[in-house]
Amino acid sequence: GVAHHILRNIQKTNNYTTNRFLQRQYHNSSTISLHSHSLPFISRNYSTTATTNRSMSEQKAQILSPSEENLKLAAQRLKEGGLVAFPTETVYGLGANAENEQAVLKIFESKGRPLTDPVIVHITDVNQAYPLLQLSPTLKKVFDTLTSHFWPGPLTIVTKASSRIPMVVTANTGYVGVRYPKHPIAQALIRESGIAVAAPSANRFGHVSPTSPFHVLDDLGMHDIIIIDGGKDACGVGIESTVVKMIENEKEAPTIEVLRRGGVSTQSLSTCLSPHGIKVVLIERKAEPMNTTTCMEAPGQLLTHYAPDKPTYIIQTKNSTDESSNSSSSSGNTVDISKCVVVDFGANHVHLKDKCLAYKDLSETSNIAEAATKLFSMLRWSEQVDGASAVLLPDLRISSIALLENSDAVFDRIFRAASGRNATLD
Repeated sequence: GVAHHILRNIQKTNNYTTNRFLQRQYHNSSTISLHSHSLPFISRNYSTTATTNRSMSEQKAQILSPSEENLKLAAQRLKEGGLVAFPTETVYGLGANAENEQAVLKIFESKGRPLTDPVIVHITDVNQAYPLLQLSPTLKKVFDTLTSHFWPGPLTIVTKASSRIPMVVTANTGYVGVRYPKHPIAQALIRESGIAVAAPSANRFGHVSPTSPFHVLDDLGMHDIIIIDGGKDACGVGIESTVVKMIENEKEAPTIEVLRRGGVSTQSLSTCLSPHGIKVVLIERKAEPMNTTTCMEAPGQLLTHYAPDKPTYIIQTKNSTDESSNSSSSSGNTVDISKCVVVDFGANHVHLKDKCLAYKDLSETSNIAEAATKLFSMLRWSEQVDGASAVLLPDLRISSIALLENSDAVFDRIFRAASGRNATLD
C-alpha cells in the first residue's frame, strides 16, 4: 500500500433527498456524478466557533444533580420563564415554558437559532397534548395509534397547533411537533413543572448535538441555564427523535410524512400503521443552506447541522453512490491523511488507523444502534484533536450498510455534519 495518502475534496452535495430507502436512492451507480455549475459554499468560521476554552468568569450555567430538590428548583425556573437543559433518551434539550412566548424566545437567543426553525414541545401524558393541538376525528385516531405504540419514546408528531401555542414555537407555520420523552429525568422535570416544555437540542445552533451535561456547558455555559446531569450514557438512543406529520386526505386514508429520520425507524412506523391502511412516506426534501429564510415545519432540515468545529467530509468509496444529488466539483483542495481524524464504521477504513492523526470506530461490529449512541460524542471528540486539519466520516450509503434498519437516520446526521461534502483517497 501507499505510505502517504492524500485526500481530495471533490464534491459538495446540496440535494440530499429523502426517498423511501437510501439503498434505492444510491445503489444504482458506482460513480460520482459531477455538474459544472457552482453551488453556494456553506462557510463556517472554524477558528472562532468553539467555546471549550471559555474562561470560568464568563460561566453562568450550572450543572446540578437530578435530586428531588434540584428538580423542584429547575421546575420553578421553567415556570418563571427561565431555561433548563435536561437529558432525554435522544439528546439533551434546552427547555422553556412552551406557552410563554418570551421564555421560548430565550431559547432562540441562547442558541443563535433562526426563528424559521421550529422547536418541539415535550409533554408527559397524551391528555396533556390534546389541548395544544387541533385534531380532527380522523387525525385523532392516527395520533392515538402512534402514541399508543411509540410513546413515551423518540417520536415527534406534527399537526396543527391550537391557540395556546405561540407562533414562535411553530416557526410561524401554525404546525407544532409534540413528544413524550422516555427518559425518567425528563419526565420528572416536566411533571414537576406542570407545563408543556418547548425544547430543541441544548447546543449552539448548527453544532454537534449534546449527549452529556458538559457538551451543554461547553456550548451554552455563558447563559443563565440550569443543566440537569443525567449521568453516564443518559442519551441511550443518541440521535434526535423521528419527526412525522399527519396528513388528512379527503377521499382516502390519512398518510404520514417523515420530515426527519430519527430514533424510530421508518420500518417500525410502517409496521404499526399499515394494518390501518395508513401509508408512511419519506418525502423528498432539498437540504437547505444555512442562509435559508424558509419557515420549516420540522427541525433538522438544514444542509449544515450537527457539525464539528473542523472542516468535515464523508469518505467516498467505490461502493457508495450518489447519482441523484446535485453536486459540484471542487478543484485542488487536498489534505494530508496524517492531519486527519477518521471516524469509521464497521472497520471499513481500519487500514487508515496507523496513517491518520486519530482514529475511532462508531461500531466495529456494524451495529447501527451502537453507532447512533456514539455518533455525537465522537463528533465532539473529533473536533478537539490537536493539530487536525479535517474530520473524515464513514459513508453509510454502501449497499451492505444501507440495508441495515435505521442506518439512514444515522447517515442523515453524518451527511449534514459534513454539509454534504465528500472526499476521496488518492
